[in-house]
Amino acid sequence: MILLYHMVFPDATPSDTWNAGLVLRFKDFKRQIKWLKRFYHIVSLDEYVNHFQTVGKPKARLAALTFDDCYSRTFQLVSPFLNDNEIPATFFANTLHLEQNSLLWFVYFNALCFEKVYPELSIEGNRYPLSTQKECRYAWQKLINIARSNKDAREFSLNFSQDYPLPPEIITKYQGLSKEQLSQIGASHILSLGGHTHSHPYLDQISITRQLVEISYNKELLEVFSARPVDHFAYTGGVYNTDSIAAVKSAGFKSGFAIQPRQLSNDKLFEIPRTDIYGASLLKFLAKTYGIVHV
Repeated sequence: MILLYHMVFPDATPSDTWNAGLVLRFKDFKRQIKWLKRFYHIVSLDEYVNHFQTVGKPKARLAALTFDDCYSRTFQLVSPFLNDNEIPATFFANTLHLEQNSLLWFVYFNALCFEKVYPELSIEGNRYPLSTQKECRYAWQKLINIARSNKDAREFSLNFSQDYPLPPEIITKYQGLSKEQLSQIGASHILSLGGHTHSHPYLDQISITRQLVEISYNKELLEVFSARPVDHFAYTGGVYNTDSIAAVKSAGFKSGFAIQPRQLSNDKLFEIPRTDIYGASLLKFLAKTYGIVHV
């Protein structure tokens, strides 16, 4: 079993905080991992993949820990805990922010709709108020749906941000791993990096040529700043196609990770499943780790 996390929030996060997903505070993350460590053998992703390749399926009590999108603030919270407790983890990181002081397109929409910067948004000529959590989620889902239907989600996000820029302090709050943090991971014997594309596109929306550029350039930058090989790749948003698998292989990755594998390849190493964890509920966490629920 491979666990997939995204954002982890500080314990001091106010109770009325809104977010596109559930708010998982650091104390609840630690409680989940401490339980996992009691009943599972937590190994590095390298060890997990090697076992998967050799045996064909992982042991029932073998677990690996991963993070997608890799927010700098989340890394600041979790890395001391992981290091102190000798818990391996892999951070599947994007790299666009290393060249541009901007957020990933979907992260921008999350911050825009839930950080209470604007009282309302105008989307395709319609007014979307942002006064309640329900209204914020409705506006966010509308933007995500338009981005998904658009030929280029990032271009749509960039155009939209011209009318609704975010203040620097909000951008900093959602920024990805810094060059210094990438270097820290590279120097660690506990932590490792994985590829996650340069700008987090929907891979099935773009050509195999552009997929290869996104995937290869991301790998190149991560290896430069960490000074270590980056061998594993996670499909962005769990979305991929046969071209994606071919591009990941061509870029030199040894494995690929999905959320719900589509069984597009005979090579199971490039469609390894993961279990996504979003909320603080320990009961739901247990149900997911035992395979009772999957959402």
